[in-house]
Amino acid sequence: MARDRLVLVVMAAALLPGPMWAQSLPAGTRDMLVQSLEGDRALALSMIDSMPARLLRFRPTTDVRDFAQQIDHVASNAVFLVSRFVLDAPPPGIGDSTAYLNDKDALAAAVTTAFEFCLNEVRGLPDHRLLQPTRIFGNDVPRWRVFMMVHSHDVWTMGQLVDYFRLNGMPPPAFGAF
Repeated sequence: MARDRLVLVVMAAALLPGPMWAQSLPAGTRDMLVQSLEGDRALALSMIDSMPARLLRFRPTTDVRDFAQQIDHVASNAVFLVSRFVLDAPPPGIGDSTAYLNDKDALAAAVTTAFEFCLNEVRGLPDHRLLQPTRIFGNDVPRWRVFMMVHSHDVWTMGQLVDYFRLNGMPPPAFGAF
């Protein structure tokens, strides 16, 4: 009897257009994604503001990105991931890297452009589009999870910049997530 019910549930689930858990965007997800990306943008801009212009090209060793390249990696990667895995489109440009890698104001503008792009997409996409699966790095995930991957990558990458400040005798910007 219990086995028959289980078979019926499984058969009914197989007829649904996707996994049963993916029929609606989890409550609060969009707001959480927006808050995460807004926090990432604020941290990146705070780091740019706190780093003296003479140290934009500082790197602790020759085999790592310099400060400006690391910030660019945050911004460009966010745009790439959202474009490619949420929108299925080529990424838009965020500015002239030859300019913004050497100028604090231009770097801040590139970061602002990148995060405005991502925030506009997460705010504007309908729920059904955010729930659609996408294949990223060998995994099938709902598109809304790509925004979480962007946030995780941002935190990981900007966390590495703490040492760039400390190696130059400066405190990093205050952590403002709370």
